[in-house]
Amino acid sequence: MKNIYLLISIAILTFSCNQISKTNENAKDSNNYIQWSNGNELHDEMIYSGINHFLNVEREKAYVFFEKAIKIDSASFGAHVMLSTLSLPNSEKQELHYQLAKKYSKNKNENSKRFVSLLELKSENGNRGIWGFNKEKNEIWEKMYESEPRGRFIQFYRAVSNPDLNVRINNLEKVKEAWGEPNNAAVINFLGYLYYRNGEKEKSKESFVKYMELYPDGYNSLDSMAEFFMFEKNYEQAKKYYEMVLNIFPYSNSARSSLNELKSLK
Repeated sequence: MKNIYLLISIAILTFSCNQISKTNENAKDSNNYIQWSNGNELHDEMIYSGINHFLNVEREKAYVFFEKAIKIDSASFGAHVMLSTLSLPNSEKQELHYQLAKKYSKNKNENSKRFVSLLELKSENGNRGIWGFNKEKNEIWEKMYESEPRGRFIQFYRAVSNPDLNVRINNLEKVKEAWGEPNNAAVINFLGYLYYRNGEKEKSKESFVKYMELYPDGYNSLDSMAEFFMFEKNYEQAKKYYEMVLNIFPYSNSARSSLNELKSLK
């Protein structure tokens, strides 16, 4: 029983600083937010904690929370969408969650159905997922945004799915301002990578430093800083931050594989 109470406490604590507002996503005056919630408090805590970790690219943790959500409610279509997105490309598990997401979204609103439809667009390696910088997925997110511009998950992925780098940056900068600190931590992290890709290295580094400030209890903020130093071939600093990641979360696949890569670079 102690473990159950501990899990609930952690979920509530994580949810309290969540970057998706439960009130916003399920507002009574709108019929077209993604219908994540089922009214079960514990299920909803699992869902919103999973979303928080997913936005912060802490996929190992996100996967566990979404798995817990479908343990509580096997018809949780949103959790199935996210588990399909997080599963291995072309795997049985990815296909299973895709089929279940379609099944359990049949009676949901249009944006929930659009959300599931993102999984129909496979990548070149056969991966189903809600992410991707391509025209087809961006068109779906744009329709969702047009239908319900207040949904924060919709705002974020509508911004990052645009194929044009400068448009992505511009959209995300608007989201960053709209959400405000500290709720915009995940947005600032994503901007850090886009700035670097756009040749704005100083802005990129400033973004990752800010991300660490706004998301001090997460491990991805340290991982992002480590990646910046990897890009810059400053391997000593990269190693330092990857080791800090594993100190906080020993099961980070990114940090472990990068540290192994660093060994071969010396």
